[in-house]
Amino acid sequence: MTIHNKTVMAMDEDMNDRVQTGKAPLAGLKVLDLTIAMAGPLCTQRLGEMGADIIKIEAPGGGDFSRHAPMAGVTKFGDAVCYMTLNQNKRSLVLNLKSDEGRAILYRMVEQADVLVQNFRPRVAVKLGIDYKTLSAINPRLVCGAISGYGDEGPMKDRPGQDLLLQSFTGLTMNGGTVDGLPHPSPLYMVDVTASHMVCEGILAALLARATSGRGQEVKVSMMGAILEMQCQEITSYLAADAPPVRGATPQVSVYQEPPYGVYQCKDGHLAIAQADLDNLADALSLPQLSELKAGRPPQADNRAVARWRDEIYDTLSQLLKTETAAHWDEVLSAIGVWCVVVNDYDAFLQHPQARDSLVKLQHPVGGEYTAVSPGIRFSENPDPRLTAAPLYGANSGQILKEFGFSADEVDAFARDGVIHSSEASASVVPG
Repeated sequence: MTIHNKTVMAMDEDMNDRVQTGKAPLAGLKVLDLTIAMAGPLCTQRLGEMGADIIKIEAPGGGDFSRHAPMAGVTKFGDAVCYMTLNQNKRSLVLNLKSDEGRAILYRMVEQADVLVQNFRPRVAVKLGIDYKTLSAINPRLVCGAISGYGDEGPMKDRPGQDLLLQSFTGLTMNGGTVDGLPHPSPLYMVDVTASHMVCEGILAALLARATSGRGQEVKVSMMGAILEMQCQEITSYLAADAPPVRGATPQVSVYQEPPYGVYQCKDGHLAIAQADLDNLADALSLPQLSELKAGRPPQADNRAVARWRDEIYDTLSQLLKTETAAHWDEVLSAIGVWCVVVNDYDAFLQHPQARDSLVKLQHPVGGEYTAVSPGIRFSENPDPRLTAAPLYGANSGQILKEFGFSADEVDAFARDGVIHSSEASASVVPG
């Protein structure tokens, strides 16, 4: 048995003992989810974890492309795992919005919905008839969330919004690494994640405003806006600096952080160091040259000299940290108030006691039990939310339309005409 499997099994008993209590804060809210990929689906999944009824409306021919675009080739039960982890607590309706009849069905659903979220490019949303102007005329109380790549104005508005592209376009990738190395992007889809959180926040605020005004509104978030918010400290520092910081010869996590901020090789692994006073390190580690270097910091206007100064601090500290294990230095440096931690891979992290509540078991409607990441937000009145697996393609099409007032004969006709696709199979439900 691998360490990975031992880790998952060790958590099973604790996860299965959890008991559902309380009422979810968004219970009763009806959300139409027209999103694909990550930023949109993660937003609507979060609303679903809070208790909203999320109806994922997918296109004929396969639906959300993330079903068929696995990360590292990893699939489970016929879908990409990344689709499964972004579409929990949802039901699937396959609806052809390119047809007049399909749009008419959607508009009838909009009349009864509270929220609609989409992440198409602006011109595509207008072409499909799911732009805010069209939808608000049908239901003035509707709150619409719209996620785009670059916003709905400017020369980039119709370019594809993708995480690596946004990191590269907005300057982030030039803030780390070495001067002679490649730009240094984050391996995570952090722009998608941040955009999803922002539009979710905006939707909740718009719902609060609706409770007073009786009117809905549109919440617009661009991925470019999201990554600019993430870089607010760096960009404002860049604008204020006599000369902005530049990359040096040693690997930097961020050129906007003062040394010794970074990751260091140890005897058996790596140690990450965040904030630390160089004088404190000099005394604790018997490295007086660190204090000398601190006192000799070049003026910021000479940014090349600052880069060399940063390199010298990194090299000085690196030589010592290589002599002992990461756990040793974590203990020594933590004792003197240095912010640091041993660098883990997933195996090491998931075995750590701190990760005890990080995973949750879900029941797939076809494949059985599988493991996912627990929701990051917890509510005291609903500490163990009821969670469901991501829906099968078209699993709830007929059921959903009947709930919105369509007759069984109408649903059958829609299926015959290819307006909907239905593969009725409801997901099993287990407590979170």
